[in-house]
Amino acid sequence: MKTCYKKQPDKAAFFSGKRSQIMYNGIIGMNRKCMEMLSIGMDLTIEADKSGIAKKFKSKVADLHEQKLFIYYPLSIADNKPVFLPVGSKVMVNFTCENSDVYSFESEVMGVQKNTVPLLELFLPEEKFFSRVQRREYVRVYAAVRATLNFPESSQKFTSLTSDISAGGCAVTLPPDTEIEPGESGTIGLSLQMESGEQFQLTLLCKVIRIFQKNKIDLISLKYIEPSHADQQLLTRFCFEKQLSDRKKGLRN
Repeated sequence: MKTCYKKQPDKAAFFSGKRSQIMYNGIIGMNRKCMEMLSIGMDLTIEADKSGIAKKFKSKVADLHEQKLFIYYPLSIADNKPVFLPVGSKVMVNFTCENSDVYSFESEVMGVQKNTVPLLELFLPEEKFFSRVQRREYVRVYAAVRATLNFPESSQKFTSLTSDISAGGCAVTLPPDTEIEPGESGTIGLSLQMESGEQFQLTLLCKVIRIFQKNKIDLISLKYIEPSHADQQLLTRFCFEKQLSDRKKGLRN
């Protein structure tokens, strides 16, 4: 699929209203490329200006119709409470495609659909107005996540804790007398607990990248092998929430 990219939007200018009005004309029917990139049930991150501060919220795609994107009411990432966005609010919508590429686009709250489950109606621009978010690497956070590992090649099975974790890999404390070589492949089970209290159990294929010491503790660096789109979304969400929580506590990774 040929994709048109443009420079990443200036978020400060966008929320302050300095950017030109979003183009509403020129769209006839639903853009097929948008249909290929967005799908019902897809996780979204919504950025909106609240009291002069750009804040991020989570939501999901509820429906797509012509130049309209219907989403479930955004929830605060911190406490999972619904967030009210009045009609006319300018927002930045971020989502992750099946191939793990991240895109964003500018939008505006057009209305509220009062169905059994209330939905927000957002303007959906043409695909050429989507911006690919350039990211050099996954956000890595310090977190002690329970991990269960199995390496058939060396017949090693053990339970440990992560030292740090990202959506692309993690570092795990290596128990004494555990012998594993770089390059070995196996599986890792992760138990993720979100800020909302939700718990998720993931099982991922992994590969040992290196073995090293930090503060006199033996660690193994692991890379996930072809994780599913859904698993990467959960890992990205976990890391983002942990990073936000640490910042609130005054910590710096």
